[in-house]
Order: sequence, then structure tokens, then C-alpha cells
Amino acid sequence: MKTAIVGAGAMGQLFGARLQLAGEDVTLFDTRQETIDTLNSSGVFVETEEGTEHTPVTVHRAEDGNGPFDLFVFFTKGFHTRAAVESIRHLVGPASVGLTLQNGLGHAEVLSEFFGPELTLAGVTDFPSDLVEVGHIKTSRHGSVRIGSIGSNGHAENVAQILDRARLNVNVDHDVRVPIWEKVAFNSAVNTLSAVTGKVIGDLGKSPDAREIVSDVLSETQRVAASQGIDFSIEGICAAIENAFANHPTHKTSMLVDLEAGQVTEVDFIGGAVAEIGRKSGVPTPVLQTLCRLVRVRTAK
Repeated sequence: MKTAIVGAGAMGQLFGARLQLAGEDVTLFDTRQETIDTLNSSGVFVETEEGTEHTPVTVHRAEDGNGPFDLFVFFTKGFHTRAAVESIRHLVGPASVGLTLQNGLGHAEVLSEFFGPELTLAGVTDFPSDLVEVGHIKTSRHGSVRIGSIGSNGHAENVAQILDRARLNVNVDHDVRVPIWEKVAFNSAVNTLSAVTGKVIGDLGKSPDAREIVSDVLSETQRVAASQGIDFSIEGICAAIENAFANHPTHKTSMLVDLEAGQVTEVDFIGGAVAEIGRKSGVPTPVLQTLCRLVRVRTAK
């Protein structure tokens, strides 16, 4: 399968390298010329607790790509999704499948407009991917990917097999909205609070007040999800958060990294999206809404 990774940030580099190491035909696409040049020159080093692997990679701007591709995997920031899909339109064939593994809500709907619901997949991953520098990813072997179909199609199983061969530990969900909302709940609580306070994961875990806020946000998000007919377990998310507190104490959330770099955050696609759905559904989210407003205050020019 000829695969395109759209967005060569930390996650795009990780997945592109894993697929390349598994012998797949992979091309990464990005808009940053420095990233393109560095990756084409030096490839990607993937560092885990088991050692470091290296692979060359091919990276282009979308306009320089040659299609069609069988599979497109999207890792751009949420606010770039529509532009990213538009940029690769000329590389899409009649049977091309689009898969979003982006953080937040609303991306599958955008992909579905372009690929059609029968050729659109969505999912989440909990693989860490810390960008030491362009071309050097620090991650773990202990992660997973969960994907599912938007329409009634059998493409999820085929794509899962390909990703699984790349040691990406894939499961197919009958209702992929559940894991997507579970990750949104996690990120709405942890990423947003981290961005507002400037605290790393371990510092949040040490604070009783931070833990109370996390609990409030999870409860609000669960009620909003229920209003959309989606039922998930807070207990599982709490376990994942406790694991992050214990095992990744120095980790900076992506939203905090973006704030510190003076970049736009994805708050409107994560906690902000939950709060907006809650507003439209008559489900109040006062704690989450306040956190999101504070993030926007921090990014206002």
C-alpha cells in the first residue's frame, strides 16, 4: 500500500519511520522547508527504551507529490485539517482511504467531505512522541492505536494490518467515537490545565487542587458525550491520567509547548469543542469553559 503521512511533526515522523522500517512505501508531506530538508538529508531516529533505530524517509511539499496514494494518514494540527486535505486533493485516487489520528473533534467530518464516509477512518493513539529535534523522536514501545470506520466499510481491518506490521499495536473499534471521546476527555482535562498553569504532568499530579479540576472536567465531558449518545468510562481515563502522573512526570503537554513557543493551540478542537457541543446541547461545562477561555487569553495578541 502506498501511504502518505500528512504532517511531518513528531507523530508524523514516528508513524512514517515505523512504516518505513516495516518495508512500506511511505511519503511524508509537510509545509516547513527546514523540516523537509532535514528529514530528507538525515532521516528519522526513533529512540525507545529498547534502543534506537534509524531509517531514511522521503518528504515533500504536497504540490511536489506524485499520486495517487492508497492511504492518507493525517497528523496536522486541528486548525490546519481542511487546508491539509485541500493540499493533497490532486494525490487522491477513487479508492484512496483517509485516516485521521489527530487530537480533538471534527476532523473525521472534514475528511469525510473529501474521501466520502465509506473511505474515511478515524482513530486515536496513545504512543508518546517527543521531538528531541527534527529527525529524532523519543517514544515508547508501550503504546497502541485504535481505529474504526465512519461509514460501513471493511477498510479498517486492512489498514489495521498494515499499521500492526509496523509495530503500532492496532485494535479496530466498532464505535470509534468512544476512544476518540475518551482521549478528548483526557486532553481536555490534562492539556488544558497544563497550558493554563504552565505545569508539567508530574506537578499536576502533586496538586490536590489540580486533581479536583481534572475530576470536574472529566465529569463535564462525560455528560456532554452522553448527550451525543456516547458512553465512556471515567475510571479508565482516570487510570490513564494516574499512569501519566506516575510515569511521565516531566512531560510537557503539546498545548503547553505551543503556548511557550507563542503558537496557536488546539484548544478549540479539544476542550473548546466539548464546551461548544455542551452549549448547543444544553449541558453546562463551567470549569472546562473557564479553562479554555484562560488558554485563549494567554494566546491573545
